[in-house]
Amino acid sequence: MTDKEIDFYDEVKVVDTESPYFGKLGAVLGISEEDGIIYGYAVLLHGEQHNVFVKSKHIVSTGISFTRDDYY
Repeated sequence: MTDKEIDFYDEVKVVDTESPYFGKLGAVLGISEEDGIIYGYAVLLHGEQHNVFVKSKHIVSTGISFTRDDYY
């Protein structure tokens, strides 16, 4: 993962080569965090209708950010 913290509506790329979502892009719509530790993200992959959970070590930010209005 990059040094940049991933936030809501940031575009991310799945980099886990064993994931069926490998190489796909999506936007973060949820963050799984407890006691300051981020465990993973709910990612809406582009072109899909349902979120998928991806562990934080398995995604990287593309540097592109969307807004809430893009999704709701």
